[in-house]
Amino acid sequence: MAQHFVSDATTDENVSDAKVASLISDFDRIVGLLDCEILAEEKRTLVFDPQDAAYSMLARALRTRRDNLKATIATLERKAGATVVRSAA
Repeated sequence: MAQHFVSDATTDENVSDAKVASLISDFDRIVGLLDCEILAEEKRTLVFDPQDAAYSMLARALRTRRDNLKATIATLERKAGATVVRSAA
């Protein structure tokens, strides 16, 4: 006898929302860590202006990674907001 799995859409959305919230929280924590690493690298090199030719390549790479994570967070928040609006309707 075959087993049949019936999915409850509401439960699936809640799990998905919880996963998105967890991702946002984790990414936000990583952004904070990257901010600290950028500041430490800038203090170590004593160059704080990203436009300066002497600006650290490590700090530049960390800034790019941080900015990408911020963009990802914004995208996830928009999608999570759309899900909340859709489930409220």
